[in-house]
Amino acid sequence: MSNQQALYRRIGAFMRPIAIPERKKFMRPVRDSFAAVCILVSLSGCASDITRHGHVFAEEDLAQVKNGMSQDQVVLALGTPDTKSTASQSAFYYISTTSERSAAFLNPTIVDRKVVAIYFDQDNLVKQVANYGIEDGTVIDFVTRKTPSRGSEDSLLQELFRNIGNPQGGGGGGGAGPNTGGRPY
Repeated sequence: MSNQQALYRRIGAFMRPIAIPERKKFMRPVRDSFAAVCILVSLSGCASDITRHGHVFAEEDLAQVKNGMSQDQVVLALGTPDTKSTASQSAFYYISTTSERSAAFLNPTIVDRKVVAIYFDQDNLVKQVANYGIEDGTVIDFVTRKTPSRGSEDSLLQELFRNIGNPQGGGGGGGAGPNTGGRPY
């Protein structure tokens, strides 16, 4: 037998290579390393993800805001507010939210929320600085996914069959009817 014939073995109609012991020794660590990398990559999607939105508050910046400061001085110290009171612009609100997502496919949950409210008097000078946290707030569902409708709360079948047995007709079918006094309009 030649060397090439010794490396292959006939199984039915197919020729299969014979396993070489040196090749097995080399492939096992490569295969194990590849499996470990695949497992680590797949588990990296399960790591928690922390996201911060809004202002990042530094105690030094907040300490700069004192009673009697003007609105322009507050903007220089803290930056442009996230929102202002709508009626008289008598309050600035700086909002920071921290959310955490425990896995890449889950919805995030709000872990912390800080609101710094700066209230101004009639002369646009700082009257009060208030700090609010997530425990001070109320959850409001802005998106209710429900469109308010005018009219009755009848079901579809009730609306379709409402006029059965009603001699008045009820609907605007045009033409002369009992409600028009015999006139077409």
